[in-house]
Amino acid sequence: MRKILGIILLFAVASTGMSVAVVFSGGGGRGAYEVGVYGALLDLGLDIEGIYGASVGSLNAAGLISEGFEAARDLWCSMDYLELMNASPQLYELIQGNIGQLDTLELASAMRTLTANNGIDIEPLRNKMKEIITEEKVRDSDIELGIVLYSLSQLKPYALYKAFIPEGKLVDFVLASANFPAFTREEIDGEVFIDGGVYSNFPLFMAKERGHRHVVAVDLIGMYFGDSLAYVNMFTDGMNVTLIQPSEQYGTVMTFDSQVSKNYLICGYLDTMKAYGVLRGERYFIFGDDDPLQGHFLSLDSESRIEALRLLGLVGVEEECAEYHYYRQFIPWLESTLRKPYMRTCELVSSILEEMASFLAVERLIPYSPSGLLRAVIATYSAGDFQQERHLDFLTIYRRLLVFLEYLHRQKPFELQSSAEFRSFLERFQTSVGLLEQTCSQRGHISQ
Repeated sequence: MRKILGIILLFAVASTGMSVAVVFSGGGGRGAYEVGVYGALLDLGLDIEGIYGASVGSLNAAGLISEGFEAARDLWCSMDYLELMNASPQLYELIQGNIGQLDTLELASAMRTLTANNGIDIEPLRNKMKEIITEEKVRDSDIELGIVLYSLSQLKPYALYKAFIPEGKLVDFVLASANFPAFTREEIDGEVFIDGGVYSNFPLFMAKERGHRHVVAVDLIGMYFGDSLAYVNMFTDGMNVTLIQPSEQYGTVMTFDSQVSKNYLICGYLDTMKAYGVLRGERYFIFGDDDPLQGHFLSLDSESRIEALRLLGLVGVEEECAEYHYYRQFIPWLESTLRKPYMRTCELVSSILEEMASFLAVERLIPYSPSGLLRAVIATYSAGDFQQERHLDFLTIYRRLLVFLEYLHRQKPFELQSSAEFRSFLERFQTSVGLLEQTCSQRGHISQ
């Protein structure tokens, strides 16, 4: 029954149509993550009442309100830096911080360009934003828009809702909110602006000002040292805030690359589904909570079970039943080895599978069923690749377990178990992220 709680929750949330506000932080090239979060919120059936953003969060907010999720998704997953700025490859390496990629002459040339032009020209970005953000659509939408920016001319910040942005200037003000310090300054009617992130990179206060009770806050940077949630709680009086942050970083704030954006978008979607309890896992994304080893081990004959336990350094008790070997010998050994007592059996097995998957560098950005993650570990491991391995965890834990799993698989190949609920979720995931159908198909085959 517990194995379908995730999909029950998914449909339960969808059926309520709960209203939420969304807050997007700044984060430059990591902005595709916010779009992935938004796509997951739509699939959860949440009603978005307002989007409030700083820097790239402002661009995403306006773009999503104007053209919707799919347009924003496709834009992020197809563009590179040349569509955003007029910058040489050397200058682009410099602003990413990849100074080691440049020789002395290239570095000097890039520095001269950056200083002589008072920043990087972003005319391509300006033209693209005017193509994909229709001011009339934003103003006519029921979704509120809020952005922050900072006036260098007046030395003061602005927090603007769409009703207070002058007619015909909405795209200009959105661009001003995203005016990264390395870019040429944005000027509107003689007033010079800079990135709103210098004032508030995470404008939760705007959602509070508008009286929202339920807020999804997306923090791309995680720059609040210590507990980010403690920072969030400073602004949550009367609000229920769900904080979502990237579980992995794939590039710098100035990395604009289609593959990096795809990774961020998928990560945003999966992190959100985990935040709402549809998926679980410490590092991976797991749907369902069944134990993929239990039934397999119990189905083996006594001789095979005892041999499997021997590979772990255990002496299987003769004449005992399969349940004894599994629950009284294997599981206590696993608890002791992992130093994780008092966990439910399914969680304990998933935990060790995640650890081994991480060690083996199994593809992470995929939703897995428990049996799918087990199959991925088996498919990735090859003993010959680890003849010279000196990693302590491998020598003390993973090698024994991998040999144990390999033996079980030889005795009786692990079956890929795929519930109707998981297949439904997987199909929804693949449709929503909609990046490369072939890639999604390949991923789906192993993750089921």
